[in-house]
Amino acid sequence: MRKINNLFSDNSELSAFNKSVQAHQHLQQFWLAAAPKIITENSFASSLTNGQLIVLASSAIVANKIKLTHASLLTQLQNLQLSSQLFRECKVTAIVVKVQVKSRPKVIIKVPRKLSAHASNSLKQLANDLGDSTLANKLNSLARKSEH
Repeated sequence: MRKINNLFSDNSELSAFNKSVQAHQHLQQFWLAAAPKIITENSFASSLTNGQLIVLASSAIVANKIKLTHASLLTQLQNLQLSSQLFRECKVTAIVVKVQVKSRPKVIIKVPRKLSAHASNSLKQLANDLGDSTLANKLNSLARKSEH
């Protein structure tokens, strides 16, 4: 079986895609190294074009926090670019913040259903009528859960 890297290198489209992904990961590492954790948990570096770092924030609150700390973040990024060999090519002169809200499905809170006392007694009666069986044990278990 061929290694995945060989597959990427043999196909020019996959090779270009792989380089794009690696560049994006490198840019994200640059952002993670410079920005505070609270900001990086709720944002990510999208692209770096002509010295403008585009950062996508998960909410307007995070975007405002980035805008308020814009000067110090820019200084951090520039210092990191100068001090780290890994980020030499990441020359940032401006930070552009955009809000990109992730869609999240609504959380459905399941309310546990409870059986009435009459239903619980009926289940117990049916379990007694069935005698010693797996179904009778399950019915008794269900009747006991509903009592709490």
